[in-house]
Amino acid sequence: MAASSLSSAGFTRKRMLILLTGLLLAQMTASIESTIVATAYPTIAADLGGLNRISWIFLAFTLTSTTTTMLWGKLSDLFGRRHFYEASIVIFMTGSLFCALAQSMTMLIWARALQGVGAGGIFTLTMTIMGDVMSPRERGRYQGYMMAVFTGATVIGPLVGGFIVDHYSWRWIFYINFPLGCTALALSAVTLRLPFTRREHNIDYLGSLLLSVWVIALLLVLEMGSEWGWTSGRSLGVGAIFAVSLPLFLAQEIRAPEPVLPLRLLREKIVAVTCGAQLFIGAALFGVVLFTPLYLQVVAGQRATNAGLLSVPATVGMVLGSSTTGRIITRTGRYRTFPIVGAALAALAMGLLSAMDRTTSMYTTGLWMFMFGVGSGMTFIVALIGVQNRVAHEDLGIATSATNFFRSLGNTLGIALFSTVFISQLDKNLGTLAPNSGLSAATLRQRPSEIQTIADAALRDGVIQSFTNALHIVFLLGIPFCLITFVAQFFLPEYPLRERAGVDMGSDQEPAAVPLVAAH
Repeated sequence: MAASSLSSAGFTRKRMLILLTGLLLAQMTASIESTIVATAYPTIAADLGGLNRISWIFLAFTLTSTTTTMLWGKLSDLFGRRHFYEASIVIFMTGSLFCALAQSMTMLIWARALQGVGAGGIFTLTMTIMGDVMSPRERGRYQGYMMAVFTGATVIGPLVGGFIVDHYSWRWIFYINFPLGCTALALSAVTLRLPFTRREHNIDYLGSLLLSVWVIALLLVLEMGSEWGWTSGRSLGVGAIFAVSLPLFLAQEIRAPEPVLPLRLLREKIVAVTCGAQLFIGAALFGVVLFTPLYLQVVAGQRATNAGLLSVPATVGMVLGSSTTGRIITRTGRYRTFPIVGAALAALAMGLLSAMDRTTSMYTTGLWMFMFGVGSGMTFIVALIGVQNRVAHEDLGIATSATNFFRSLGNTLGIALFSTVFISQLDKNLGTLAPNSGLSAATLRQRPSEIQTIADAALRDGVIQSFTNALHIVFLLGIPFCLITFVAQFFLPEYPLRERAGVDMGSDQEPAAVPLVAAH
């Protein structure tokens, strides 16, 4: 099926594999960078100072990657993919260079923000380009690999970061991006020639600005609210900015001739259902990835390395879930059942994880993590294929970026929500189970390995039980997110998958019938 389609388009399998390799390298580089610094925070803070601003290393990247996603997709629809795809890689590598050379926390934070701008383009345009060159029917197999790389790299990032910090300088976390990024650029120059139809356009600058304002305000108040104080003037002020800018953004998108997020797309049922489901499963994913290793390290007394290895079953599950599902979709042309089954598996796995206690083995927890990975992988791949199959080709970039935007927003909201609940519950439990200890959630979370060295057995047991109770609540909170995703999938319509790609990659020449511009 896939081979014949590619052959008929004049797009050889060798060229497709070269193109796919470049896209996978770019996706892997940007994806792993979103979480690789997680285990390097203490080392970076010790070297550069500014421990009180350490969370901004992650937050700066997340804010810019999330807020620029929609703009990258819209610009690529208007002006073509190639130049913006290559520009996003260059911006990402430039940010990586400044990160590696940073001599202060301020410089590192701004460099991470620049990295995030490039990552927002890479996340969106790698998926969109796959939608350009392959029909929805045949792209299931290849985009399954793409989703596996995205989710897998995100999950194993902390493990890779820990290895680099243990054996080399933390600066190599950023230097390793250069060979991967340069290779992706070289492969793009060889294979990526996407023709597009030139048309009149009117860029929605005001909509882009308002989108950035409300997303940044929302993420800031969720991430920093517990530190600022939920009723503090700063939190209330940022919350007010969000409350005002969101309706202004929606009003602008209704009247803009070329909206950055066309609300008409959300009137398409499959787009609306998919974006909502991705928001909730994205939140649940990061709750599992971030807190399960912490649970094993603190409650079960596992070493940090062993606890970090728990990301491997989840990664394998995501790879198998997305790639196998993609292959079946390519063969059968049917996709609606997979996200229903996947969301059910994810909800069941979350329930099992919430029942963990001090006697739960790493192997049992790894099995549940594998189950969650399979389920989430099945939902991610179907969301992308279903949306790209339904929308018109001129909306392919913005529709793909909308799906990525809501998943990224869910990732960040999940981190903020679960972290806030965890910290508040842990502080509450410490006051009851480890009174007069002088310990707080903030200090314990930064140095969880030191809990096992507490000399007073009663105090140590009280601290561990405090963690157990707090993490139990976090996992219970993740169950409704998975169940909402599960229910939403029943409203997912299924349309026949198209057999033709959006563009013909078979020739380097511009088609004579319409004014197309090659090499874009």
